[in-house]
Amino acid sequence: MHNLQLTEDQDMVVDTVRKLVADAVTPKVQELDEHRGFAREWFDALAELGVYGLSVSEEKGGAGMGMLPFVAALESIGAQSSSLARLWIGQMQAALVLEDTGSDLLDEVAAGDKLVTFAGREHGFTVAGGKLTGKALMVPAAMEADLMIVAATDGDATVLVSVEAGACERSALRGLGLNSAACGAVTCEGVAATVLASGDDASTAIDRAELTAWLGVAGASVGGAFGSIEAAKKHASERIAFGKPLLVQQAVQRKLVECGRAVAAARQLAWHAARVTDLGECARDTAMQARIAAVDAMVLAADESIQIHGGFGYTVEYHVERHYRDGKTLEVLDGGNDSLRDRLAAATFA
Repeated sequence: MHNLQLTEDQDMVVDTVRKLVADAVTPKVQELDEHRGFAREWFDALAELGVYGLSVSEEKGGAGMGMLPFVAALESIGAQSSSLARLWIGQMQAALVLEDTGSDLLDEVAAGDKLVTFAGREHGFTVAGGKLTGKALMVPAAMEADLMIVAATDGDATVLVSVEAGACERSALRGLGLNSAACGAVTCEGVAATVLASGDDASTAIDRAELTAWLGVAGASVGGAFGSIEAAKKHASERIAFGKPLLVQQAVQRKLVECGRAVAAARQLAWHAARVTDLGECARDTAMQARIAAVDAMVLAADESIQIHGGFGYTVEYHVERHYRDGKTLEVLDGGNDSLRDRLAAATFA
């Protein structure tokens, strides 16, 4: 099977999500981002499609479709709203963690009845006596989440816990990007926590959540890069300079060719990593590479598209400035691309 070929069922999932994006997200995305409105309507619309259980096994009530359609569908969302894409990624992380730990919360999360966010190892939370302590500077969906699932340590042991989001101190962030994802800083000072797993079981579940985020962000970033390229093509075909459209200028064409080359390579990596995961093989290094490549491609494409737009590129009326802000935010989220580069180096040169 060609690396970018989907089965009929997978294609149906992607087409359904693509239609939702075209009908509901695209007409409102600029206004919602500009006014920092939360994408709850779209989150609920995805829940109605049943996609939060897409990668959960059939034995646990999910669709059992693996990671590939998840990554492919996120491209359509990322082309318009990285905020919505990141909400889906966090919900999927939670669903798969709850599947691994056998939690009774799985059905509610997979159905989208509870909005959940995941805080990973990079935040350094600790647990003592069933109480969670620590601070995360930026957590997507933090301000609207019903529940938080947190990777933490209890002494020398790795633990995975859930806490009621409302029991934590939450502060809204006015960050660079992801304006519609209700991002916030979260502080926990002795918050009552329910242990979902500990030791090796917790580590395995956390590893799966990390992998899900890497693959998801890779898919969403590929979409964001494509979105920027398409916006630049449209503007350059309409903008006349020196008596002809910008799009026929060699310098503009080369910028778009380089952006297209970068995103095509990232897409191949992302889909390959998803396929390897679905085969039950280890895809950690490939997924990290895919996330790095895709976010880099999104930032490059948005940056070059802003240059092609000229002064218009910096205004909120044009999509490319949002893609740039979102790309730079994804660049540092979940520990950031630099930490992944360090992890790859450690694995390669150990």
